[in-house]
Amino acid sequence: MKNSIKHIVIAGSSGGHILPAIKYLNELSHYCSSEQIIFITNEVGADYLQLIEYEKKNVIQINSKNKVYFIFKILKEIGKILLLNKKVTLLGFGGFITVPVLYFAKITNIFFLKGHNINFHEQNYVYGLANKFNYFIAHNVFTSFPNNNLKSKEIFVGNFFANLEKKNDDLDNKFINILLIGGSAGSLELNKFLSNQLLNIDRTIIKKLKFYIQVPKNFLEEISSEYENLKIDIDFFTFNENLSFKDFDLIISRSGSGSLHETLYFNNNVYFIPHLHSRDGHQALNLRYFIENSYSLIDFEIPLSKKNSKEYLNSLINPFSMQKILCYLIR
Repeated sequence: MKNSIKHIVIAGSSGGHILPAIKYLNELSHYCSSEQIIFITNEVGADYLQLIEYEKKNVIQINSKNKVYFIFKILKEIGKILLLNKKVTLLGFGGFITVPVLYFAKITNIFFLKGHNINFHEQNYVYGLANKFNYFIAHNVFTSFPNNNLKSKEIFVGNFFANLEKKNDDLDNKFINILLIGGSAGSLELNKFLSNQLLNIDRTIIKKLKFYIQVPKNFLEEISSEYENLKIDIDFFTFNENLSFKDFDLIISRSGSGSLHETLYFNNNVYFIPHLHSRDGHQALNLRYFIENSYSLIDFEIPLSKKNSKEYLNSLINPFSMQKILCYLIR
């Protein structure tokens, strides 16, 4: 029922926004019924919902490519919900889709005397464009990185984690196991970087290595051809929700906030390559923070022997950040 909604969660544009939102939704469902929660996303979020375990009730998908339809759908669907309910707690996770939803909630607060609670979570070191707009109307801003100059509405919680009990049962300990991931969707550029690096490695070392390589869904054939002449042991995969980083001897990764936080919680043998064309340069800024605090490997080097990874647990890399947000929003 539209008049019994208590929580609206909004995310779109990329896995870096959508995956934390889905993790939060699954946690939120322990505190209220699924009929009281709505998830608003776009076509990108709909793709991830096909891959991840989530109770798919009350999902509103809006095609963000068609701006006229986009605005009409918000006025029709979300407008009704916000007008029929006196107080709804909204939490945005980034992407342009969050802006009109949160601002419409603000309008109903002003002109219809509603008491909607407007919040968002920022995953990166710098605010994304959407959250720069959202900042002006938010009651609470939940951040992933600590800041010595937090404003009154900013609350440091850290980033979100998947299941901490995940294991890689198929790793072969006879090999030095190396994982390459490029964010939630894989990366063509990272695969080209690795294949070029491997050309310079002695064949006797190559035989000791086993690679697990994430590839973008539509580029498996193109990427596998890059490695064809190297004659190395590779398992290719696309998105894998249950991937654990703990037991790999080396991880090569992009430096989006989710990748940084989760890989470094489980494993300190990580070499990050930021996406230099990411909006606002956020991947480079994320990485700079971690390097300045001695979390990341500075130089790329294939390990010649198996390593024991160090497990981190500190206030920055926080697997319990969801519970911290819920303390503010479930009252």
